[in-house]
Amino acid sequence: MTQHHLFPSPHRPYAAARLAHVVRDANDENDDGDIDSPEDVEILKVNSPTLEKVVEFLKHYHEEALTEIKTPLEDNTFEGNVKQEWYQNFLKGIDQPMLFDLVTAANFMAIQPLLDLTCLKVSCQLMGKSAEEIRQILNIPKLTPEEEETARREHRWIFDD
Repeated sequence: MTQHHLFPSPHRPYAAARLAHVVRDANDENDDGDIDSPEDVEILKVNSPTLEKVVEFLKHYHEEALTEIKTPLEDNTFEGNVKQEWYQNFLKGIDQPMLFDLVTAANFMAIQPLLDLTCLKVSCQLMGKSAEEIRQILNIPKLTPEEEETARREHRWIFDD
């Protein structure tokens, strides 16, 4: 997999990048107190298009933090739970693979606000869907008849139609 380096430059601001725990923790190990000259941080598990979206999120979050997503959810729609327009638009129009890549990147890089936002988006997409529709959205392989019988017995609530 391609190695990515996240370091201070006009295109990838270090102050925003430090909001990701993986960046902050990597530099705290060698921190001499000078945050203007950090070490490069390798982000091996995040592809370039996803990392670009993560950096876009962090730059904006550094300027305007995401308002806490209240639980229980106030609405069944993403827009009903996220009131800030920029954050609503941030995930508009992205395809399912990119959304799941962002969930994975947010989790790997320990960016809780991005993880909350992307998981909310996925949750809202799954609301009101049948088990079969959820299986397709999440790309879960079809169960064998034996596996389905076991699952129906052990997790009846999933299959209540």
